[in-house]
Amino acid sequence: AHYQIAKEYAERIPCKVVLTDYRLAPKYPFPIPVEDCFSTYKWVLDHVDMLGIDKNKIMIGGDSAGGNLATAVTLMVRDRHLPIPAALLLIYPATDRRMITESMKKYTDTPVWDAKLSKMMWDAYLGEQPAEHIEYASPMEANDLTSFPKTYMEVAEFDCLHDEGVAFYKRLVECGTEIELHEVNGASHGFENVFESRITRQCMARRVEWMRG
Repeated sequence: AHYQIAKEYAERIPCKVVLTDYRLAPKYPFPIPVEDCFSTYKWVLDHVDMLGIDKNKIMIGGDSAGGNLATAVTLMVRDRHLPIPAALLLIYPATDRRMITESMKKYTDTPVWDAKLSKMMWDAYLGEQPAEHIEYASPMEANDLTSFPKTYMEVAEFDCLHDEGVAFYKRLVECGTEIELHEVNGASHGFENVFESRITRQCMARRVEWMRG
């Protein structure tokens, strides 16, 4: 499913898409997966000539856990003094390990993803030990969200992650980020896996138009 989406981006924008085959929890818990993604971004920066790309037009993106990783990599890039990406694409991102929102309390038995699975995910990713630089796992807990690039975000209506996505959007607005938020009505988490649905086609068209800009 993700290859199909990446392929459409590459064909329609047009652009080159790099997919990170990052190592997975629970075998490889935080910070290994996000460090893998950071290493990919650094590799792209170091190989712009070989890839034939403009270093000033690199975008980071992801959906769900991938949205979490994309956000965390953006923080790491800023903190480690690498060039900030030109833009950030976040599709129903996981942003807060604390699971304290109303949608997290409400959607405990929804299709594809729910609060119970979120709890399993965070337990697998973080384990029982307090993590150093927790903001690279739970971006909503970052003290400083300044210097983010232009950002596009979608949240799904029937998704336990809905409210934390909206809350993160508001934090970025407060920090001066130029950000566009779209609430996808009638959709649950992972809706884009139904690739030919009317909702997915509308969202893909809107994303492509935004990324072309």
